Amino acid sequence: MEGVQVGSRDLRRMDHLTWPEFQERLNQAVFVLPLGATEQHGYHMPLGVDVFLPLHLALRVADAFPAVIAPPLAYGYKSQPKSGGGGLFPGTTSLDGATLTASVRDFVRELSRQGQKSIVILNGHMENSLFASEGVDLALRELSGQEIKVVSINWWEHVGDDLLDRLFPEGFPGWEAEHAGLTETAMMMHFLPDLVVADRLEANEDHKPIPQYAIAPEPPGLVPASGVLHQAHGASAEKGAALANFLVNEIVQILRTEFPTLAR
Repeated sequence: MEGVQVGSRDLRRMDHLTWPEFQERLNQAVFVLPLGATEQHGYHMPLGVDVFLPLHLALRVADAFPAVIAPPLAYGYKSQPKSGGGGLFPGTTSLDGATLTASVRDFVRELSRQGQKSIVILNGHMENSLFASEGVDLALRELSGQEIKVVSINWWEHVGDDLLDRLFPEGFPGWEAEHAGLTETAMMMHFLPDLVVADRLEANEDHKPIPQYAIAPEPPGLVPASGVLHQAHGASAEKGAALANFLVNEIVQILRTEFPTLAR
């Protein structure tokens, strides 16, 4: 297909395609499902961060590798206090694990039913990982004998320590404490700067250690009042651009390795 934009239509996006255009792209591109969540991201960022980041990374990937970006799954598994601030904050709206698993299973199964053989799950919410893997596994059991490959990517697992040390010399807290922190804030400043309210960053909030075990029902007060697990000061649009460029290159290399017949 020539170009990616026809008026306001973005031809990288599955939901912008007509059905004949969709049909033309089957097995001419990987189909990517951005997987996220709707959950609090502090005083300074919106509920949709975990959806927006994989969606915008996927759209950038589609500029360098044949890809169709499916409508994102905007709800994810329940936010946990030690990695997502927990489910006690207003706006955090989650799925049961079985619902998420079934949604991923059905997506893979539906694309396969239509003949698509190359699928990517690009995840932006840590708690989704195992349930998404289970959905893929269940789908592939049903599709046994069919030629299909699913590649699942958690974007944060592909950011090297050397890049983190260079971008954040003051120290990186680790990925579980990174909820609404340095990397997410930086990439949101890059992709969607108008959705980041920089003057609401908490400068002096006490970020006490969060128990590394689960308590049910979740008691109030485990996480700071803002919901941010580590200060995001030190994030910038420039650092977000560096992270995004690095990740897009990494993901494109993965796709070239796993789907060589589609590589440009």
